[in-house]
Amino acid sequence: MAMEIKNAVHRILKNAGFKGFLYSFAVFLVLGIIAIATTKHGDVVLFINQYSGERWDALMLFLTDIGLGTVVAGVMVALLFWKVRFGLTGLVSLGLVGIFTNLGKKLLFAERARPFNYFYYDDFHRFIYTAELNYHYSFPSGHSMTIFAAMSLFAVLAGKQWAGLIFFLAALVIGFTRIYLLQHFFLDVYVGSILGVISTILALVLLHGVFRLDRFLWFEKPVYRIRFKS
Repeated sequence: MAMEIKNAVHRILKNAGFKGFLYSFAVFLVLGIIAIATTKHGDVVLFINQYSGERWDALMLFLTDIGLGTVVAGVMVALLFWKVRFGLTGLVSLGLVGIFTNLGKKLLFAERARPFNYFYYDDFHRFIYTAELNYHYSFPSGHSMTIFAAMSLFAVLAGKQWAGLIFFLAALVIGFTRIYLLQHFFLDVYVGSILGVISTILALVLLHGVFRLDRFLWFEKPVYRIRFKS
């Protein structure tokens, strides 16, 4: 099994789409750690808030919903009708995201306040009344985990370096909306993005390295073409 896991990891790292995603992600991680080290908790939220405006609010609300677990799960179910491998990998990745989310938000960091409960009303340049009023369970960002898990998987499936860059930028924009809408701090999004990518890597390793489902013909078929023997 150790050899199969090693081979699975090797295939992931050799995938051109994942490389494109990972190179872009590495730049973000470096810049992000600099921002975390040189700013106070909440500074990034207030900085972005001063440049927010009503003309952007509706777009940000629309984009942030793309990171909902239910939305992404629906996409993964739809992918089952293309190839079981695509959809099942996505669903396993989302399952891991769910585990990480509940461990972080509900168990380890349940007392972490969101921006609405951390700042005073007067601290904001403008208050976004159309955003949800969430006060607790800030760390890490579940939306960020979900969208980075999904987009890193799409990068692998696309297998093109330019596609990896595009999928990374899409994930980054949706992660940004969580800060813009005063739902999360930068650290929440930063750690969420890391856990999301880890979830996809683990899902790929589990299905290809541990369970070796690529041995079975049905794994590469659309779900509606699978025939079970009676």
